[in-house]
Parts: sequence; C-alpha cells; structure tokens
Amino acid sequence: MGLRSENFQNIRGTTRDFGEIYIVKNTLAKRAFENSNIPQNSLLVNYLIGNTALIFSNENPFKVYKKIAAQKTYAPPKPNSVATEDIIIKAGPTPFSPGPMVAEMQKYGVKAKISKGKVEITEDSVVVKKGNRVPATISQILGKLGITPIELWLRIKMGYQNGVVFSPEILNIDTDACKNKILSAHQTAMGLAIAKGICNKYTVNNLIVHATSNARNLSIERGIPTKETVNDLIAKAGRCASALKGNVKQ
Repeated sequence: MGLRSENFQNIRGTTRDFGEIYIVKNTLAKRAFENSNIPQNSLLVNYLIGNTALIFSNENPFKVYKKIAAQKTYAPPKPNSVATEDIIIKAGPTPFSPGPMVAEMQKYGVKAKISKGKVEITEDSVVVKKGNRVPATISQILGKLGITPIELWLRIKMGYQNGVVFSPEILNIDTDACKNKILSAHQTAMGLAIAKGICNKYTVNNLIVHATSNARNLSIERGIPTKETVNDLIAKAGRCASALKGNVKQ
C-alpha cells in the first residue's frame, strides 16, 4: 500500500537473484491456500488483507526479510496521505528565500525568521500529527527540505517455511546481537564447566592447563622440588633468607 510503481519495479528487479514476487488477488490466494496440503493454510489466510504480494524463494525467510529490508528507500509523504507518525520539521537553516513560503510555513505552526537572506526555522515544529492528512503545501515543503519520513519497501507480513509461520518481529532479528549472545553464553558455559571440573572435548585442554598450574603452585607451596619447580624454590629460599637476614641482629 502506497508503494509507487517505479519503486516496486526496482525491488522486483533486485530480488530476482533470490526469489520471485507475484501480485495476487486475495480471493485467488485464499483458494490456493485452502486447496494446498499446507497444515497452516487457515492461518495463512488471515494475512490476506489489503494489497498482497507473495514472494517464493529457496532462501530461508530470515534472509529474504533482510534482503527486502535492505532495499528500503524513503520519500516525503504524498499530498492528502495519512501520517503514520508525527511529522516534524527541525530547527535550522533552509534553502528558501524570503517570500510566500514563510507565511505558508507559519500557517502550519512553523516558527521561522529571515537570517542572512534565507528562511531559518527557529525551533522544532510538528507540522502534521499522527493520523491526520498531509496538506499538499506541507508535502511540497518537506520534499524541498529533504525530509523523507515515508518508508518505501515491501512490508513483510509473515514468513513461512517447513510448517512454521514467522512474524515480522521474529524475522527482523539483529544477527550481530544474536551472535554476541551466543558467544557470551558459550564463554559462560566454558567458565562454569572448567570451574566445576567437567571434562569434555571442549574443556579438556583448559582443564589440563588448569591442573598443571595448580600442581605447580602446590609443589612450590609445599617445597617439593621437581625439574619444573626447582628454580622457583631456589628463588623462594633466597627471598626467605634475605627476610631472615634482615631480622637477625649483627
């Protein structure tokens, strides 16, 4: 809904390397789902609302979502369209010369002044509240100011693979954050396993190093000479002798 034809054709062209997009009638898609052997067909039918496109791909839904989202572009709102969020013009200089534009901006609550021969907006202003329609003049002003709050992309309603339905919230996963959580969990598990002496193919090398270090420290503490500890024991004896010498009266 609201996606310009040229934007859609660009998206369709760039998705050919991983899938095919088809614009479908909801009644036809509903019949296809109901006549298929997909167990979740009744659930899929619930998503057939408004303008619908089906994307068929051999990629998993997460990769498809990410590739589609990467093609997102932005544009100013169309005249008379409904604002999906508050539209704000922020304070700062503009490219506008003094003239009727100042009066038009002030008409919609934008506080502006003339500075160095150009119109300057003196404070952030909400020009269209969420749910209201965008006046043609505001649409024109936003375009000239480069304010583009409207996202142009295929909004994924759901993904389906191997009997599982994925919501957009699940598909829009932060892969870097997920990887960091897995790494953190791995490090925590390794630390716990080593601390508790749980031996497996992942911890055995660390446990051997840990055991060797503990055995060495115990040998030095108890004065047990070995080829690995003899130098440390001699150094320890030297320190003890120096300390003793300092406490002995001449």
